[in-house]
Amino acid sequence: MKDKKKSCLQRLMIGNKNTRLAFISLTLIVLFITVSLAAESPDVSEYRYHELTIPILTYHKFCSGESPDEYTINIAQFREHLDYLKNNDYRVISLTRLLECIENNFFPEKPVVITIDDGFKSVYSLAFPILKEYNYPATLYLYTDFVGNNSNQLTWSEIKEMIAEGIEIGSHSLSHTNLLNMKKGESRSDYLNRINKEISLSKTILERNTASQVLSFAYPYGVYSEDIKVLAKEAGYKALLNVNSMNNSIPINAYALNRQIIGSDCSVAQFQAILREKTLAVNDIFPPDGIIIDNQSSTVGAVLNNPANIELNSLYMRLGGAGLHCTYQPEQNKVSFTPVAPKLLQKRTWIAQITARDSETGQRRKVAWLFTVR
Repeated sequence: MKDKKKSCLQRLMIGNKNTRLAFISLTLIVLFITVSLAAESPDVSEYRYHELTIPILTYHKFCSGESPDEYTINIAQFREHLDYLKNNDYRVISLTRLLECIENNFFPEKPVVITIDDGFKSVYSLAFPILKEYNYPATLYLYTDFVGNNSNQLTWSEIKEMIAEGIEIGSHSLSHTNLLNMKKGESRSDYLNRINKEISLSKTILERNTASQVLSFAYPYGVYSEDIKVLAKEAGYKALLNVNSMNNSIPINAYALNRQIIGSDCSVAQFQAILREKTLAVNDIFPPDGIIIDNQSSTVGAVLNNPANIELNSLYMRLGGAGLHCTYQPEQNKVSFTPVAPKLLQKRTWIAQITARDSETGQRRKVAWLFTVR
């Protein structure tokens, strides 16, 4: 009897041993397959992460008929843009969500942010119902002197109604003044005090009238300097937005968020091109972003990070919207333009852009920055 029991126990032990061996073998096979697949494409996820593009789109006014100007877009065209986002699996996120993504260094696939500047009535009457229909968030950048002044402008009650439906607000200053311009006879101290009021008091007024937190500031006319950035940070803003007409890529600086203006003539094909545009990686730009200089013959350009990834014959530079004949120095990977008298840089604010085609994908890459000549 004992022998029979021993025999049964041995069979069970052998069976368990066989089961364990089979389980271990299966585990090793799965592990081998997993490692093999990872080895076949070791950099796919890393490439996608570093190539992630975050467009921030900027609209202004909306109409139901023919557009009267470049900043007023037909509402049917706006719907086409939102349709494209939906049908192509873009994730429309709020500005607050973008800041959380930046802080946590974790982003959804194909993120897009929608912003609308100034505070025209057509935002409420035309764009807001469609945004609700698509369940898309947006951020309104309002200058407070404009609110409720006439029938063409948003009222506080309309703004609060939109906030209750998930729309966010940011500041666009008090009066939409050019924050770089000093008044005649104005001292530097008086200038900084006036600009600080535009930046900080507008935040206070917006928060007081809407009971909503204001986290971001969009520069009026898209212009800025280091002084303006410092004042905005001191006022408590967590994000600053320009209109340098390029997309954002990782790593992202919340105090240097780029936006793309969507004009009245933006077709779906152009909209698609804006969304797909990648960043042109550079090691240096000159003059530096946001700087104020007095040298009208300053060289403008950039040092490319990886010229092997672009078609060098496609390099193109624009300054203030005008195309330039730029030079490329391969030994320094430097693209530049130097103005020569009598055609020197005018005393104004400039946006410099350098574009090139990606040698692998054919997609356009761009870097853009702003500087001012006084």
